[in-house]
Amino acid sequence: MALATPFGIEISDDDATLVVTAAGSDQVFTLDAETGDVLGRVAVDEVPRGVALESDDTGAPAGAWVLNVVANTVSVVDLTSVANPTVIDTIVLEDPTHPDVKLGRMAFNDADASSTGTFSCESCHPDNHTDQLIWVLQTPICDVDGCTQIPPRLTMPVRGLRDTQPYHWDGIPGDPYGGNNTASINAAVEPNCDVGDEESCARVLVDGSLATTMCDPDDCPVNDEGKEGLLDSDVRDALARYILSVPYPPAQTRPFDNELTQRARDGFFEFSFINDSGESTGAQTCGDCHKMPFLVSSNTPGTGMDAPTWRGAYDRFIITPQARTNVIDLMRLVNMDDTFPERNIWLLGGASPDIWEMVVQGGTGFSGSFARQTTLNTATADLPLTGHILDALETSDTEGAILLQAEGARVDGDQGTAVALEFDDGLYREREGTATYSRSQLIQSAANGELVLTLTGRTGLYVDVDHPQPALWPVAAIHSQTRNVGLAFLSDELTLRINGRHVRDGAFATIDGRRVDARIRCEIGTLPDCDGEVLIVELDSAPDPGGLHFLQIQNPNGLVSNDMMIFNEQSPLDPRPGNLITSGGTFTPSLFSSHNEAPDSFRKRNNWNTVEFDGVVADISWNNEVNIDMIRAANRPWESQISHAVTVIGGQEYTLCYDAKARANRPMTAYTDTNMDRWENTSGQQFRVDLTTQYQTFKHTFTIAETDLRGRVAFDLAQSPHDVQMDNIGLYEGSECGDP
Repeated sequence: MALATPFGIEISDDDATLVVTAAGSDQVFTLDAETGDVLGRVAVDEVPRGVALESDDTGAPAGAWVLNVVANTVSVVDLTSVANPTVIDTIVLEDPTHPDVKLGRMAFNDADASSTGTFSCESCHPDNHTDQLIWVLQTPICDVDGCTQIPPRLTMPVRGLRDTQPYHWDGIPGDPYGGNNTASINAAVEPNCDVGDEESCARVLVDGSLATTMCDPDDCPVNDEGKEGLLDSDVRDALARYILSVPYPPAQTRPFDNELTQRARDGFFEFSFINDSGESTGAQTCGDCHKMPFLVSSNTPGTGMDAPTWRGAYDRFIITPQARTNVIDLMRLVNMDDTFPERNIWLLGGASPDIWEMVVQGGTGFSGSFARQTTLNTATADLPLTGHILDALETSDTEGAILLQAEGARVDGDQGTAVALEFDDGLYREREGTATYSRSQLIQSAANGELVLTLTGRTGLYVDVDHPQPALWPVAAIHSQTRNVGLAFLSDELTLRINGRHVRDGAFATIDGRRVDARIRCEIGTLPDCDGEVLIVELDSAPDPGGLHFLQIQNPNGLVSNDMMIFNEQSPLDPRPGNLITSGGTFTPSLFSSHNEAPDSFRKRNNWNTVEFDGVVADISWNNEVNIDMIRAANRPWESQISHAVTVIGGQEYTLCYDAKARANRPMTAYTDTNMDRWENTSGQQFRVDLTTQYQTFKHTFTIAETDLRGRVAFDLAQSPHDVQMDNIGLYEGSECGDP
């Protein structure tokens, strides 16, 4: 009989016997430390992970206390006979876990769900994460010429599955939408679960895994439903519910005041509005495929692959379905540490430092104040940082984002008396009494050595499987890829029209991390069941200043939505000094990277895009200037082009400046437009200039009629076969040039 998933290990004081928990087999066993032979075993409750060993006066094992983490019990084991360990008592602990979630988690960790009894779902998804291994299992072979092999696939996380179906790279398990997938790249297939019942989709994933990965293909049993694989229907239902209940951990570096840093804000915007996923003009941005709310999408044209989530990227060093970015023998080519530091790997894979901040700060259901702590004692009570943390925690509690509680002790000489407090209406009230204390009183008592108190930001009650994280996204199908990301603009009536899911009556809105006066309602219907999942958010006042802001919605005593970008033109926008081209226009290696990374950085922040038609352009290169090596002229001037995404605001005057020269006299044009797919001119005209063999400085001033978050600056160069060099390119607010 297998002993799956050895977890907790202790050795007796005489170094002769190991006492080990088998978390996947729900057993404790003893092992001869010298020979490795199993001496004895005993069954305990579900998923034993922790063990505390007692030895007798001779050093031999006497007994053990075993924590069964999913059963939430402690087994007391008699080890006086190592060949015959015996459970003599079981201590049942208080457990608020939803019974379906608990049963499902037991099944997830149970090696008896596999034919061999040697591995469980947990084996490949430790703590619902990923083993970061590539497997060749039963991935479908695609249906086009040349597809002859089963493709390898990277294990995907179980965390954060809800509202991200289908659940796999291949777009097949739990697909409520239909369309193409990797087994049917060009022909649409029917859905295999109900779009209105996500547990039915999770059940498809469960059934498929139990029938394939978990089952001996030559001897696979059937369950009470006649489905292949172990586990009967009630356990499968619970397992499906459990995997939908697992959240991502709180955002790794979200500030404790819950306000995104400027770099994270820039990262969100870059992810969806600046084309850094490829150098070619017309390529989609990252956010066109990794869509709000949870950075996924389905039905990728041409491949059928699903775009997986970027959430939790900080915890995964292997990326892409076949891990082509992680070939260890190739890391030296990009000066990469072969330990695959996560941030560097994701930068190599297409992120930028700002996008990385989006990943580590983006909300996963919790306020940035959640789980933040500070301790008041003689050393910390008067520290400025303590005051800053208390300010943030008290504000978040007042806004309803967290529940601020405190535990500690009053100290009188060598005696201590337990204290438990809760922040309420500006005061700290005893949780088991009526006394109240001001913050200054607590700080003074701590500074005097009379009190030691740890304050913690906690969640409310409604954070379980029945109260999922709210999801917000621009009005569109939640799963569909698009050519452009649309944002909600604040209307003249100070309303936002958005899609929302799992938003309950009494939910409140925050903008840029702070609660605002607003009403949230269905456009049609009643919360939480809005027709078409369309919400209307009515603000009492427009956020100041105008421009980009971040909306979240939090359910009362519950979870917080994702961060959703919105745009406000109802308030004046702050001036934007400097070059609006985020990659800069000097092309200097030491500057042509994000936030002045090292000149030899493998991930330059070059978000300039090009059009290079075969036979028209030989090469476009970037080194202290941009060099366009031409082959011939073309009838369409844009067949040789450089461009860069820029945000332009309606009614604002702009000046486009640049230096340019050519190998021989020739013309070129410069302009702004709406980017793909309309390419409509927004600068009023295309500005034609005549180049010579010497650098000249050019300047064009114009006013933009309408705000365009995804506009671009473009230069068309195919009017002539003569090469062009350009430098010091910049777009500036106002009528003058600035520092490029």
